[in-house]
Amino acid sequence: MRAGEKMKKAHMKIIMALLCIDQISKFIAGITLPFQEESTSLHHIFYFMNAQNYGTAFGIVEGHMFSVLIITFLSLILLFSYYHHVSEDDHLSVNGILLMMSGLLGNLMDRIFLSYVRDFIAISVFDEWIILNIADIFLWVGLGMIILAQIKENQKKHIK
Repeated sequence: MRAGEKMKKAHMKIIMALLCIDQISKFIAGITLPFQEESTSLHHIFYFMNAQNYGTAFGIVEGHMFSVLIITFLSLILLFSYYHHVSEDDHLSVNGILLMMSGLLGNLMDRIFLSYVRDFIAISVFDEWIILNIADIFLWVGLGMIILAQIKENQKKHIK
């Protein structure tokens, strides 16, 4: 087996492990947290609750499940394509892609099997509450890693 093939197998295992973490965390939240009631709080900035999100991030596009599914599938295709074009040495981009794929797949599973996404982490941001899950964290951190990798790549080009 070539080194590249071994790496791709390892990446698939990482995606599966992250997907399991997401699904297990949602399951545990679903059986331990009261539905739509604030639970354990940390200085009124962060708390846990069991919520159902019928839209996308921040409840956007609520009630348009088919559109959300199409966007999710297109995003996965774009990430898969990007994965095959990025250098294996670009660990920041590769890991960002793996995180984003895991997050998209985790929320996609919820949408397909439950018709909503299970959220359970509430965070206060500028006096507004956002409610998310582990898959959402994977998505945002992964996106940040990809953006950071692009910034670093552009800086290298400008230095030369």
